[in-house]
Amino acid sequence: MKTAWVKTVSIVAFAVVVLWSFVGAERIIDDHEVGTSWQIFIKHRPSLHLTFKNPAQKGLEIVDYNALSSSDRASFLEFCNIRFGIIEPLQCQTILRKRTV
Repeated sequence: MKTAWVKTVSIVAFAVVVLWSFVGAERIIDDHEVGTSWQIFIKHRPSLHLTFKNPAQKGLEIVDYNALSSSDRASFLEFCNIRFGIIEPLQCQTILRKRTV
C-alpha cells in the first residue's frame, strides 16, 4: 500500500518536472478590446522558466532589436531561443511582427 503511494507521487512529481521544463506560457499583449492573454507553447530548449514576456514588445509595438538596451537584447535572444528555437534576432523579429498583424 505504501509503495503504491510512493510510486504515484514519484510519477506525478516526474510529470510536473517534465511539463515545467518543456511547456511555457507567453504573455501576449493585444489591443484594448482583447487585453492580455497567455499562449501555451512547447519550448525548443528546456528551461525552469515557466512564463515568458517578449522584451521587445512595448505596448502594441515591437521595438527594433538595435534599439533595445544590452540587457533587453540578451533577454530577447534567450526568449527567441526558448520560444522559437531561433538565435538570429532579425529572423525572430520578423516572426513576431507577422504575429501582430
